[in-house]
Amino acid sequence: MPAPNPQRRDHLADSAIAVLAEQGSRGLTHRAVDTAAAVPPGTTSRYFRTRDALLDGVIERITHRLGERVDAYTVRPISPVHLEEALVAVLTTMLTDGRHDPLALFELHLESTRNPRLRHTLTDALRRRADLIVRQGRAAGIELGLDDAMLLEMSVLGILFTALTTGVPSSPDESIRTAVRTLLAAIRG
Repeated sequence: MPAPNPQRRDHLADSAIAVLAEQGSRGLTHRAVDTAAAVPPGTTSRYFRTRDALLDGVIERITHRLGERVDAYTVRPISPVHLEEALVAVLTTMLTDGRHDPLALFELHLESTRNPRLRHTLTDALRRRADLIVRQGRAAGIELGLDDAMLLEMSVLGILFTALTTGVPSSPDESIRTAVRTLLAAIRG
């Protein structure tokens, strides 16, 4: 049997994210991911032996993709104005380019209310995303604390949740910009 390859693992995680976003937590099975990924039956269970391993793979993939988006803006020190623009751009793309990611993430958050192990994994992922915001702030010469970054992350998750589940606001760009601007203004004093 050939060794697992990272590209296939990523493809399976991406398919699992789509299944979660489209079918909800109850629809996430190894078989459903095999079907969504158009791979032979049993492939997903080879890469993710248990459902918990599959959930971890989804969280890891979402966090990795968000990290890539943030890192795309962090090529050199940027001004505070550009920091605001970069943060708003990254957060709004979660609604346009990566709509499955936040929907899957919300499904996982709901499931974590009944699964303490998953709650721990999500908390770690939240901290990693907050660390990305802290890094971006440092690149702009703004010393963001982890608590500030967590507040911004949670505010944006609330905005995304409302936009994705109710359609209000129909364009969350301004809400996201207001949350980012308010936090950055408070930090600058």
